[in-house]
Amino acid sequence: MRGRAIRPVDRAGGGEEAVRLTRCAGTWLADPPDAAEQARIAAAVRAVSEQRTLALELHRDQAALDAYCIELFRDPIFDPLHIGPAVIRRIIDKLGEPPVDDEANTTAFSEYLQRAVLLFALPNPRRLLAAQLRRYLPRFTEVGDWKAAVAIDYSAFRTSLGNEVTPFLAQMTLAGLADYYDELPEA
Repeated sequence: MRGRAIRPVDRAGGGEEAVRLTRCAGTWLADPPDAAEQARIAAAVRAVSEQRTLALELHRDQAALDAYCIELFRDPIFDPLHIGPAVIRRIIDKLGEPPVDDEANTTAFSEYLQRAVLLFALPNPRRLLAAQLRRYLPRFTEVGDWKAAVAIDYSAFRTSLGNEVTPFLAQMTLAGLADYYDELPEA
């Protein structure tokens, strides 16, 4: 039989792959969503789709939307989605220690971060991370925080279908690196 091999992967988020990729172990994100949570996510996605006017307004200034997304994903509520230490160790093994920007090279760290994201952000991890991010949607739609909900949905979409370094992936990787170095024993 020809065609791609179909591997069972939990596309709704949670599970072993989520625990391996992120820091969600021991949190509500470690377990796949049950039927009730999936229904809440579906309702939130429908509610966000009704916010077309706001979405169009936000998309008019792509740079401002990306900056808002980065700021949004700095909120501690997203800490379980920081890239996990196993992935960070692989990045460091492959790319070396992150460089420190200096006057001679002010873009060294951003280039490192971009390479780091593209190292692990293959299609399946992207889809899983996007599914994990979408699990946050009900928290924002239920309180009427439409700007954040639209930004989360937009970020999940870009993360799952693209091959770019999205603000979500960049912020989760940056935070994962910070967490990793914070946990290293003092020398």
